[in-house]
Amino acid sequence: MVTTLLDSTLREGELFRVLKLSTKLELVERLATAGLKRVEITVDYPPRTTREDVEPLVKKCNSLGLEVVLHGRAVKQDLEAAAKYDAAGVGLYIALTEIHRTHKLHGISYQEGLERLMDAVKTAREIGFRYVRATVEDASRFYVEGQLPLLINAVRSVKKAGATLVSVPDTAGLLSPQKAREFITFLREKTDAPLAAHFHNDYGMASANTVEAVLAGADEAHVTVMGVGDRNGIADLYEVVAVLEDIHGIDLGVDRSKLNSLYSYFSKVAGLRLPWRHPLSEEARTIRAGVHQSMAVEKPEGYMPEKKLRHDVENPVFEIGVYASHKLIAYLTGLPPTDPKARSTTEALARKAREKNGRLSISDIKEVLKDELGIEVDNNRLSRFFGGEKVYILAKLNPRFDPAKIYETLISWDDVESVDEVYGDADLVVVGRMRLSSQNLVERFRDIFAEAIDDLKVLVAD
Repeated sequence: MVTTLLDSTLREGELFRVLKLSTKLELVERLATAGLKRVEITVDYPPRTTREDVEPLVKKCNSLGLEVVLHGRAVKQDLEAAAKYDAAGVGLYIALTEIHRTHKLHGISYQEGLERLMDAVKTAREIGFRYVRATVEDASRFYVEGQLPLLINAVRSVKKAGATLVSVPDTAGLLSPQKAREFITFLREKTDAPLAAHFHNDYGMASANTVEAVLAGADEAHVTVMGVGDRNGIADLYEVVAVLEDIHGIDLGVDRSKLNSLYSYFSKVAGLRLPWRHPLSEEARTIRAGVHQSMAVEKPEGYMPEKKLRHDVENPVFEIGVYASHKLIAYLTGLPPTDPKARSTTEALARKAREKNGRLSISDIKEVLKDELGIEVDNNRLSRFFGGEKVYILAKLNPRFDPAKIYETLISWDDVESVDEVYGDADLVVVGRMRLSSQNLVERFRDIFAEAIDDLKVLVAD
């Protein structure tokens, strides 16, 4: 049995950041290109959201061969709304734990809540949905508090009512990886029901919990791009896919070569910088320790997972700070590692880094190499070793040009980190990485938008 990934960026992720329709349509395209097969969308809730918000997404998903799941409450209103669309299925939820029934559901009994969920499942099957997921919201609380008979009864009952899948979410983020595996294993043994895993990230373990759930036999696993969702989110698409594939040999059908671009795009449109701790961040591919650099310059898999290098990271980059390796500088300049000049130049770089609060820009490195060795290192080689320099582009546009259209182009560039429309002395502020080449970010911006630019200021981070 191979677990199916359900991407919930357009449902769970919308609880964190609501995107405009054109952006969501582009995101659907990118999810399909990356190999996702099943996506979740929230059913419309007029007047907050309408059919015009949902139908284009459903049609787009269907045109790309994506299985669409409409998410809603276990109530007649949401089922009637879902029935309007050509979707493969529905996910219907209600909470059965005492805390939720008392403080959210007006004190209904456990049995009344369960009957509502069972009735909703039966109605969904009568409508003709192929996929009917019954979600026992807050299910992990039953497990943590030892109310196992109630949980087992709920799972068995909705399965008997016709649910093709039973979701047992860790709604409040209560579980650890070990507990997550035990939780899924227990329910599989006691109910023999097909299970969906949905873990929240309150303790930072949603991705690890989801990996454990898959290893325990979960039929469906819920993820989002960057792990976005309510509070601090759920499992991260990349973190789940990469760990299962590289460490456990489980291929979930995702094209890893597309994930860097997907994450870069989503980061920009959602206004969320990829955290430095994230495996796909620029920081994650940057090697700083001199001892590490001395090996990684020739054999990076000594300090980074070999499969991650193969699938996700074209090559590591290095930071020149107070602990830089003389072997790295020798490799960069073509000097033998035993040449005293390699070591003395590295010491000069380290002194400079100390003066500049710990790290050097590429311009600083070029200057020291020129002073110490009298050489100019090729710009492409410098970019290969050290990446690009962080730049801020402030553009004042001719009023004849629409900033929104330029914005749409810029967010598709992988070397752009963020784009903000502003007012005042500039119309756009672009943050990105400038490589030392003729087609770097700044020159490309100037060339493509030449007619639109009234004034341009470029600031390079020191």
